[in-house]
Amino acid sequence: MVSLLWVVSLSLVVTAGAGTVVAYELCRRYVLGKDAGFWAVATKAWRQSWKQATVIGLLALPVAAVGILTFSYLPTLGLSQVLVPLIVVGLFLALLIFWCLPLAARFTNPTWRQVRNGFTLGLTKPSLTFLLGIALVLAGVAVWNFMPAVFVVPGLILVWWCYLLERFFVARGYVSPEPDAAD
Repeated sequence: MVSLLWVVSLSLVVTAGAGTVVAYELCRRYVLGKDAGFWAVATKAWRQSWKQATVIGLLALPVAAVGILTFSYLPTLGLSQVLVPLIVVGLFLALLIFWCLPLAARFTNPTWRQVRNGFTLGLTKPSLTFLLGIALVLAGVAVWNFMPAVFVVPGLILVWWCYLLERFFVARGYVSPEPDAAD
């Protein structure tokens, strides 16, 4: 029984990046108002980017492990000693999950370039990254105070982030604007 739990846990960790890319693509389709079947969009997104997304997701594992280790020192060292490392770990995780994975879903580049572009965009656009950080802290507070919010808040953040990213990509000329239905 224990080995089955390890296998299931490991498979969930390995596929977390690809699952996030699928969720991003579904939200992007929703934000753009494109009509497509849920299953068709999900399978296409999975096939197109599961390798890159899995690698990027696995890059988040050591960062998260450092964050957990740092957090475990909180009772002995105090908040003042672990606050800066926790903020750095949180920033790296946010950049990997909210900048690098959407780029892997949206654009076709080698994996190292997706990661580099995600970190570059996240660090050179501090207003968007700071806004994302505020949303993630508020989401954490909401989930901490009302546990059933864990079923709604991540989806709301993902849809909101997809909306901001699509506006950002169009404004910078990375993608062309979607034509209206009347055109």
